[in-house]
Amino acid sequence: MRKTITTIALIAVLGTMAASCQKESPINQASIVSESCTTYTVQYTIDGVSHTVTLIGEDTWHDFLNRMFALAEEGHVVSFRNVESSPTAISAKETIKHTTTSKEEAYAWGESMGKSGYLVTIEYDKETGVYTCYAIK
Repeated sequence: MRKTITTIALIAVLGTMAASCQKESPINQASIVSESCTTYTVQYTIDGVSHTVTLIGEDTWHDFLNRMFALAEEGHVVSFRNVESSPTAISAKETIKHTTTSKEEAYAWGESMGKSGYLVTIEYDKETGVYTCYAIK
């Protein structure tokens, strides 16, 4: 009987020690990872039709931008705005125009202005190969 009680007590102590040495649960670690991702709430229009989407992470943001540029190259007029970066106070409208034949340059400009809270509009002229981009704050 003494051996049984000693064995049970030893197992209980070892079990308690093992539980106290465990790391955080995987659920808590997953929530920490998701908190570190950048989230974008984007309002966008395609040929005047408005939409809103929430994008999580830089890869999703870049996929969204690639889609917007692809639609512009197909002849659509696209606009987008990152709601989190948009100003809430009403101020004088500032408009910046950027034209280029380089898709990479237009993409980088549009991404930068979009992240800065501007309403970015992209138009593409198939005949001239010129991207005309507007940013309005």
